[in-house]
Amino acid sequence: MKMVWITCNESISEELMEILDSDGIAGYTVWKDVLGKDNRGSNTHWDNAVFPGKNWAFMIFCQDSNACRLREKLEDFRERPYVKKAGIKAFINDSEEII
Repeated sequence: MKMVWITCNESISEELMEILDSDGIAGYTVWKDVLGKDNRGSNTHWDNAVFPGKNWAFMIFCQDSNACRLREKLEDFRERPYVKKAGIKAFINDSEEII
């Protein structure tokens, strides 16, 4: 089993949910209004006049095969110019259900 952790700008979060829902992901957890600091680029979002905007964070648990498909879809999604500009990060870790 894998855990996929995604953070993205709120402007692309609805489209990301469409990708997750269309890929057969059984369910996921979403945190809205997440603030983020980017020390390397221009994607700091503090929801203020200087650094406007917020992020959403997604946590998905899925089988390895679903994680591989999702990875490919996320890589394709990230290639869209407006997605690159908005900002998205994704990470995959091994996971084990304990209860």
